[in-house]
Amino acid sequence: MKILALEYGHSVASLDESMACYPDSMLIRNNDDFYIPNFSKHIVAYVGMYLQFNKIGKCIEPRFAQRYFSECGCAIKFFAADVIERNKANGTATDIARCFDSSLAISNDKITFENRQLDFVAKLNGKPLDCDVDVLSRIHESIATATKYFMVKIGDLFFVPLVQVPVNVAIGDVFDVSLQGKQLLTCTVR
Repeated sequence: MKILALEYGHSVASLDESMACYPDSMLIRNNDDFYIPNFSKHIVAYVGMYLQFNKIGKCIEPRFAQRYFSECGCAIKFFAADVIERNKANGTATDIARCFDSSLAISNDKITFENRQLDFVAKLNGKPLDCDVDVLSRIHESIATATKYFMVKIGDLFFVPLVQVPVNVAIGDVFDVSLQGKQLLTCTVR
C-alpha cells in the first residue's frame, strides 16, 4: 500500500510539481494520537481528505478517474517544518520531514464520494479552520497526473489538502474533522 498526495493544492500551476508518494508506515489509524517527534521543534499540519482506490490503474485518463475510487475519508498530514527548511537550505532531500512514521492520521470510517459539493469541516481546538474544497474540481486531473508516475492498486490512498495554509501544531491540540455532517476523525497532539 502506498499514499499518493497532492501536496500543495492550488499553490502551484503544474500538478506534476505537487505530487508525492509516501509509505504506509506513516499512517495513524483508529483516531490514535499524533506524537511530536524528538527531531523537530516546529510541526505543521495540512488537514484534508483521502480517496481510497478500488481498482488497479496506470496512466488513467481524467474522464475515467471516477471509476477507480468510490469512498473518501478525513486525513491530517503532519510535517516537520524546521527540518524541511534546514534541508532545503543545505540542498538535501526533505523526505524525512514529510513522510516520517506515524505522520498521517486517517479516519477508519469513510463515506461515498460523489461529484457534488462536499460539506467538509475541520476544527482545531474547537475553532473552525478555513477550508477550500475548490481543489476537488481538479481531482480527476490530479489522479491522472499521479498515475503517469505511479500505478495505483486496490487499497492505495490519495491525500488532498483542503486547508490550504499549514496549521502550527502544539502539544495538547485537538483536531476534529467532519465530512457531510459526520465526524470521522479526531486526533490529539501529544
